Amino acid sequence: MPNSVSWTVLSVVLAVSSFAFASHAGAETGAIAPSAVSGMETAPVDGDIYRYKAVLADSEEGADLYIFTDAGDGWTQDVYAKDIVWRGGIGQEPWIETTEKGALKVYSENSSIGRNRWEQILTIAYRKGRFLVAGYTYTYYDTLDPESNGICDVNLLTGKGELNDKTFRTSLKALPVEEWTMDTRPPECNEN
Repeated sequence: MPNSVSWTVLSVVLAVSSFAFASHAGAETGAIAPSAVSGMETAPVDGDIYRYKAVLADSEEGADLYIFTDAGDGWTQDVYAKDIVWRGGIGQEPWIETTEKGALKVYSENSSIGRNRWEQILTIAYRKGRFLVAGYTYTYYDTLDPESNGICDVNLLTGKGELNDKTFRTSLKALPVEEWTMDTRPPECNEN
């Protein structure tokens, strides 16, 4: 967690860490330890909810994403996505950010180990009462071969994608966040 976190945000993290997730189908019983929190974002949303709060927490295999929503009567858990992204050591930690329009970006990367470096960005949008993985971006490069690099960028809402300047239509549709795992990706992006 960044050193610039305010006491207000820290208080929210501690409050969230004491929340039991057993009521959510598929969620493990227990709470999030404050030391496991990789990031937290709150964003306004237009529609049937006013805002959402996303918490990314380290797990044994990767990072779990929790999304809480507020429709005016307090926070309720809406999403639990186990191991949505990969996590490693230093230079391999995931993080989250929100955009000005309220979308959530979940980042994972390998920027420190081996010659094959990469960054993955999942764009999560709230559509028709569901949080969906609406976008997928994967960039990669080889530290020893400057010619070996590329990007695969896919809008899962429209199905349009681009792999290294070649356009395609993906067979993968926008998925509910809880159905996405660290191994999910558009098959067309596997060509890199």
